[in-house]
Amino acid sequence: MLAPECRALHATHRVVDGHVTVEATSNPITRFVLWLFGFPTKSGETHISFVNKPHGETDTWERHIHGRVLESKLSIHNNALREDLFVLTALSQLEPNQGGLDLVDMRFRFFGLPVPRWASPSVVARERPKDGGYGFDIEIETPWRSRLVRYHGVLETL
Repeated sequence: MLAPECRALHATHRVVDGHVTVEATSNPITRFVLWLFGFPTKSGETHISFVNKPHGETDTWERHIHGRVLESKLSIHNNALREDLFVLTALSQLEPNQGGLDLVDMRFRFFGLPVPRWASPSVVARERPKDGGYGFDIEIETPWRSRLVRYHGVLETL
């Protein structure tokens, strides 16, 4: 069962603030790829504003970090979480853990075509109750295990 801090974020239209630490790659080519998708490209601690906009069976999540907006659309598709980011789709299973969720067994589609596992990024995504709020930790690596970006922090949900 989800803890109240995590349940509150998923429940309804919300705008919440918090803090985030970003650790982004210094490689200019992979930074450009991050920039294209809206991911933060500047490392350091900063403010985050999170907006959840439910629309029927789909939620639009906006993460405002360092003046950038990372927007994705989330829905349940064939018993998996589907997250659409621009031309990339991530499909994963949700696994309850310590009052929060882990996204596991992530698979990707690019322009609707399956991406082989050997060519897919590695993603570790966790949410947990933390410090009275919604704690999150997202890390994305290239297929050869070089970090693209990690962002982690807490949103004040209660």
